[in-house]
Amino acid sequence: MLNTSDRHIRLGAIVLATFLVGLILHVSVGTGISQSNQPSLPNANSTASPTEDLVPPPQGDLTPGQQHETRETEHSDPFTPILLEFALIILAAVFGRWAAEKLHIAPVLGELLIGVIVGNIGYWLRGSLFVVIMHLDSTLQIFGLIWDSSLSVREAAPLVFSANELAPGGIGDQIVAILSHTGAGRVVSMSYAIWLFSNLGVILLLFMVGYETSVEEMLGVGAKALVVAIVGIIAPFLLGFGVGSVLLPEASTPTLLFLGATLSATSVGITARVFRDLGRLQTREAKIILGAAVIDDILGLIILAIVVGIVATGEVQLGEVGRILLMAAAFLAIVIFWGEKIFHWIISKTGRFERRSIKLLYPLMLAFLMAWVSSVIGLASIVGAFAAGLLLKEELFKHDGEEKQTVAEIIGPLEKLFAPVFFVLMGLQVNLQSFLQADALLLALAFIIAAILGKVICGYSIGGVDKLSIGIGMVPRGEVGLIFASIGKGLGVVSDAVFSAVVTMVIVTTFVAPFGLKWSLSRKAVSQTDDVERK
Repeated sequence: MLNTSDRHIRLGAIVLATFLVGLILHVSVGTGISQSNQPSLPNANSTASPTEDLVPPPQGDLTPGQQHETRETEHSDPFTPILLEFALIILAAVFGRWAAEKLHIAPVLGELLIGVIVGNIGYWLRGSLFVVIMHLDSTLQIFGLIWDSSLSVREAAPLVFSANELAPGGIGDQIVAILSHTGAGRVVSMSYAIWLFSNLGVILLLFMVGYETSVEEMLGVGAKALVVAIVGIIAPFLLGFGVGSVLLPEASTPTLLFLGATLSATSVGITARVFRDLGRLQTREAKIILGAAVIDDILGLIILAIVVGIVATGEVQLGEVGRILLMAAAFLAIVIFWGEKIFHWIISKTGRFERRSIKLLYPLMLAFLMAWVSSVIGLASIVGAFAAGLLLKEELFKHDGEEKQTVAEIIGPLEKLFAPVFFVLMGLQVNLQSFLQADALLLALAFIIAAILGKVICGYSIGGVDKLSIGIGMVPRGEVGLIFASIGKGLGVVSDAVFSAVVTMVIVTTFVAPFGLKWSLSRKAVSQTDDVERK
């Protein structure tokens, strides 16, 4: 028998889920287009202006539903759909975290899984926003081509999608129809909004992880982190190259190199979030993984630069590789050895201008600035955000006697607000239909085994720590693996089938790693408890 409290909880969950599905239906219909009202696509050789696709046709040519949508767009605040979208994501994340806690799994998995469920329901309902989000990388490429040139949507699409994808009913045809529809402006703004919130969330997440990590402790595990990172790059790279050679005998060398590079990637965001949720961020294993992930990111980008150079020019661009290596080394050296002193000097000279909000504005300014600098020199922006958190210390604000809250207490709520958007978006981009392709499943299974085995091996390259936990903690590919795969597809060296298999590998490793990491850490905790009881 359920007690009154349990009944209320289950009733609340049903009401919340019903409300969420209802809002999904509203967004799907409100931003969607049906097959019957998709605009007919003219000849690909037609010359249309870049904005012609987004100009509404005369009211007399619209169906009643389209006329209603046009009037709604004209008379409503264009920002309110973004507010609705953000509210839905927050609601979905809250529900996902609640369900994860009830199932005794990491909360981050709840956010990912609720994204998968919501995304595929919306995609199945043909909601334009969900279709665009599911294929956000391709859509962003079209946006870029339109804004950087005089191409229209229909002229830019063939540069992004293949002929088969642009065939009637193909995903390219659907995207073109959506971006040529009356409500395209709203879909574009909402797509960019979720992309913006997601990137802001992962920047804040890595900043807070860096803030909670001591530079001295990072240096204390530096040698072990370096070994883990190097082995964690070499092992999966060789396994990915080998698996591709066996299962894809006709694949070119650049394709095999890209497979190896994608398998060598590591997403620190997923692992960091799991350690934080479990309260293990200050353990030696967490520090080694985080340190190795930063080094792994740098080494991975160097490998990526080499592979891209081979694809683009047919030869290794040693100059570009050397530039990335030197800039990365200089950037991290400045942060670790002089960053704290430089930031302390900046605060001492300018802090008096704004004392009441100094612990809010200055840390955010530092995180955003260093993320930008990191991107400019060729590294991932999350490396800069992590480095910003590393050099920031509470003692730097000791002269500020008015503010009693710590930096973590002030910035933490912002991270808790935006970071879930990143994980929900990752789930929204998981297309369950890709699992129905037999060839992709076979490739994916091989890639998954190689990806997990390659990273687990790196944990056993050092001693004195929980080797299995370190290996599992390096398994997630997350956003880094997706970036690598999308670059390969964009360069034309990764086919659709291989891309689907790689994305499946990224999804599975991202989902499995939190489960495995939680089990591995709990296994160690149980072992330590048994040792204490025996003593």
